[in-house]
Amino acid sequence: MITKFSLYSRIVASSLALAVSGFVNTGAASAQDISGGASVVLASADVEAKFGKGIFSTPKNVAHAPKPIEKKTVARAAHVTQPQKTTVASNKPESPRKVEASPRKVEATPRKVAASPRKVEARRKVEASPRKTGEISSARDSSKPSGESSEPSSESSKPLGEPAKRVFTAEELNKQGDDYFDAGQYQKAIDAYQQAVRLQPDYPEAYFNLGEAFFNLDRYDEAIAADKQAIALKPDWAAAYRALGNSYLKLDRSAEAIEALKQAVNLDPKDNEARNALSLAYYDQGVAAYNANRYEEAVAAYQRAVSLNPDYAEAHDNLGDAYRRLEKFPEAIGAYKQAIRLKPDSVDAYSDLSWIYDKLGRYPEAADTYRQVIRLKPDDAEANNNMGYALGKTKRWAEAIEAFKRAIQLKPDYAEAYSNLGWGYNNIGNFTAALDPLTRAIQLKPGLPEGHFNIGITYSRLKQGNEALAAFLEAVRLKPDWPAAQNNLGFAYGNLGNWKQAIAFHQEAIRLKPDYAGAHFNLGFAYLRSGNRNGAIEQYRILQPLNPGLANQLYIYIYNKQPPGT
Repeated sequence: MITKFSLYSRIVASSLALAVSGFVNTGAASAQDISGGASVVLASADVEAKFGKGIFSTPKNVAHAPKPIEKKTVARAAHVTQPQKTTVASNKPESPRKVEASPRKVEATPRKVAASPRKVEARRKVEASPRKTGEISSARDSSKPSGESSEPSSESSKPLGEPAKRVFTAEELNKQGDDYFDAGQYQKAIDAYQQAVRLQPDYPEAYFNLGEAFFNLDRYDEAIAADKQAIALKPDWAAAYRALGNSYLKLDRSAEAIEALKQAVNLDPKDNEARNALSLAYYDQGVAAYNANRYEEAVAAYQRAVSLNPDYAEAHDNLGDAYRRLEKFPEAIGAYKQAIRLKPDSVDAYSDLSWIYDKLGRYPEAADTYRQVIRLKPDDAEANNNMGYALGKTKRWAEAIEAFKRAIQLKPDYAEAYSNLGWGYNNIGNFTAALDPLTRAIQLKPGLPEGHFNIGITYSRLKQGNEALAAFLEAVRLKPDWPAAQNNLGFAYGNLGNWKQAIAFHQEAIRLKPDYAGAHFNLGFAYLRSGNRNGAIEQYRILQPLNPGLANQLYIYIYNKQPPGT
């Protein structure tokens, strides 16, 4: 077996004195791929650290969940006074006074979802004139006894000849409904508001208040009908559109909610409550698209959600997930960072961000971000394993080994962590120590190709050629499209003097990865050892643009002299 520090240095030192027929160890003349994806001296996208292949656990693609609005009563809108005054005795209208109704507030409290439903507190918040609870007013200055019917009545005990009893106006009935509403007696409030609109059918404020009362009793279909009446009478009323949208949200009718809330925002762009409610509706639209694997649509919906509510941490997090599934990693990084900025304790955002850093080969950043995951969730075995992987990729092997050990302590049946621990030991040259964790990895998960690959490296280093051959054969059987496994299997055959088989597997490695310089070097050497000098020369020519260093070393073997110009 040959490595960068053994074979290549000896070639340079003794190349002029050697003849092709005089190689001492046939196996030692080929370059084993101990980097897991390319020759040790290469720097390509799939290069692994020395002596095997590490494994990091990919994030689970958990379904996103919608945010059902929690049960939340709303405060009543501000007093509505002086509508067109109507009584039984007289229908003479009076000029109505304009009423500003405070919005129903929808507050989204985001959190990262695994498999359970996400919840959001939503409420329609309005500013009401302060009044004492239970203070039920009437046209007269006397109060009704508790439990008395809400139907307005007159004093019938007046003697004959006294003035006729006074009939309540629509405004007074609306005010009576307000008092019941403030006391939490929503059914009585509904009765009063309904009397008000029967008496005064063109009274939008009473319809609006009626919708509020229905909303607090979970009677959303009736709330929708009342809100629609208010809008029909007052089409430019943003608060009524907002109330309508909130009722649609409670019924999971997101498309209709979006239309109503868009109208509310168009009428009043500064209405933060309507903006937040619309953001929630777009969020749910993004959830539906994401779970249907329509990731482009999910991105568009989540983008709308965060444009309306830039502080919506969970929408940023889910946007990162959608970008990740589309492999738009720079965009995903930006979304996850924004989620973390808004919610610094978001374990899932940190974890997903770390995975992308790993994927992009940004290992120092990955290691630092995994530390944050572990800070927030110390018992996360996968985070410890993945941090060890990132540390290994930056050649911080002592720290990596400790991280793998912690992962195993937290999850004793974690085959990938055992394989990584063996990978770490291989890289510090402790091949004997690597055997136990690698054997355990294969026992726990016989179908783990990296475990067989790594123990094949270990056996090769311990000069156990037959065991190495068996390990690489199994790695190739489990993962036949892995160029590094094919190349190392070729090396194992060559190390046992079976050059025909060695050539076949080096060729397969090159077929899978045509620019695989380590495999071209090994194939050239195998040709040379099998007597095919022209084949070796051809591989030398292929190697020249791919990796001049390996090309020069193969030249020394072929011609028994230094390359020209060196």
